[in-house]
Amino acid sequence: MSSGGNLALRLWQNLDWILLGLTVLAGAMGLAAIAGVSGTGLHDPAVLSAVKHQLEGTVVGVGALVVLAAVDYHAWARWAKPLYGFLIVVLVATWRLGHHALGAARWIRIGHVEIQPSEFCKLLLILWLATLLTPQVGRLRRWRTALLAGAYAALPALLVALQPDLGTSLVFAAILIGTLYAGGFPGGRLAIAVLLAVGLGVGAVVAHLRWHLPIPMHGYQLQRLLSFLNPQAVSQSYGYQVIQSEVTIGSGRLFGTGLFSMGVNNQLHYLPEANSDFIFASIGNTVGFIGACAVLLVLGLIVWRTLRCMAAARDGLGALLVGGIAAMLGAQTLLNAGVALGLLPLTGVPLPFFSSGGSAALANFAAIGVVQSVYMRRKKIQF
Repeated sequence: MSSGGNLALRLWQNLDWILLGLTVLAGAMGLAAIAGVSGTGLHDPAVLSAVKHQLEGTVVGVGALVVLAAVDYHAWARWAKPLYGFLIVVLVATWRLGHHALGAARWIRIGHVEIQPSEFCKLLLILWLATLLTPQVGRLRRWRTALLAGAYAALPALLVALQPDLGTSLVFAAILIGTLYAGGFPGGRLAIAVLLAVGLGVGAVVAHLRWHLPIPMHGYQLQRLLSFLNPQAVSQSYGYQVIQSEVTIGSGRLFGTGLFSMGVNNQLHYLPEANSDFIFASIGNTVGFIGACAVLLVLGLIVWRTLRCMAAARDGLGALLVGGIAAMLGAQTLLNAGVALGLLPLTGVPLPFFSSGGSAALANFAAIGVVQSVYMRRKKIQF
């Protein structure tokens, strides 16, 4: 066997097989969850279409995982800056020219295929932040550097918020925090920055409600954010989704009504976005508390294995890339489940590997491919 063949073999032997198995398991569970949110199952054309799109995203995503794992992650760093510029151009184009659905312009239609660019922009932002901060890994202490990284993250976050998609903007913020922390920025300073940002946000909302000062947010977005404080007071409008989500989860009890069963809420379609934004509520209904905990366990283990890969990275670039991906997956899991349980304000964030959406599925599998690329090259290959 040639030296190149030996190198490839040694690299693939260094794969994190547990992480790969958990990722495939999550993808399969996601397909089952999407198919099982309605009692009619695959006989319902809408459910069949959702499963088809998810399966396509999963198959292409697995291919992207293999390709990105095979490519040395250092190669992407050379393209980080132009890819960040491409990110901004795509988000501007989506905002101005994107396909409108559900009151938002988040999709670009290419032929018969709809793509949600913000899902892939998360990875491009992680790449740029990792490349930007790599020279200072281990000595990342200055506020100026953190603010510069924050400015780079704020621009795409603002463009996504204008679509409007506040949930993805929050994920961008989580990516920034995770990347800075992975780079060695002190946790105490990060906590101070987060508290200041939250305080400024709350202050701006209070000032808007009391003195009508302008804020960069649509009125309905503000009402959706505030509705979680007292959803019963707005049960016929913005609190409806939260209330139905809680009822749907509660009706599943311990073991659920069963996949493909005619659960009351799912049968009558009381729960909006049952296979996407509120997929966790649908899971709680069909497989109960035990099944919902199993889903969180699998996703938690994926994040844990990702953090383990970050700790094993051979250099700063690898650690920052994986740290940003861990923050992305963890934030999306917490936001989606928290909203479904009524613990967090209403934001439309997909549950990784479970929510319906080909773009999200592809982006999540691709992210794991980058993690595997870093882990496979964690040590020098010896012959």
